[in-house]
Amino acid sequence: MNRPTLRRAAPLVMLALATACGSHAIEFDAQAPDVPFIDQYNPAGRDAYYDGSEYCGPAVLAGIAKARGQTGGLEDAALVMLFAEVAATNDQGTTGYGMIDALDWLGMQTGANAGGDLDWIDGELAAGHDVIANGDFYAVPGREQPGLHSGHYIAITGVGDGWSVYRVTDPADGSVGSLTDQELENFIVSNPAGGFTISAW
Repeated sequence: MNRPTLRRAAPLVMLALATACGSHAIEFDAQAPDVPFIDQYNPAGRDAYYDGSEYCGPAVLAGIAKARGQTGGLEDAALVMLFAEVAATNDQGTTGYGMIDALDWLGMQTGANAGGDLDWIDGELAAGHDVIANGDFYAVPGREQPGLHSGHYIAITGVGDGWSVYRVTDPADGSVGSLTDQELENFIVSNPAGGFTISAW
């Protein structure tokens, strides 16, 4: 499915959403369930021994679990640490396979795609699937530091403004709520180890 095809289908999607939401104006071309922000560094319930420096992936997973009501009554910090264990997070971070294992543990289905293919992301969002992107921490606007690179996960939960602005949840910074299409593609492809995306539903 390409982006022009999705654009033609957008009025039908918007009509269905507007009907379900009453008179609320829908600004999204496509959207998935929201992923609440859980701070990878300072989540609720954090103790003195908590170190979230490599917990971006587990924090995104914890947000997905929270949105689905699958917290088991745990506070955010304990939930992040649980997902760090399930996803086999180590001092190098969390692999894509670890993320998929954790999503499977939640009972979710997944798909994956290499690189920053926005058409693929759009198609997954149009299907109502959350998307997790692995890119470069230092490619997020406002954090650019030439010569520095570090793998990082964010959630993508919607796209609007003519398929050009993406709603995101960045566990490293709650003030990062959106990226343009160019910013998102750059975030993903700037990961020197090779960026990728995972969809979950």
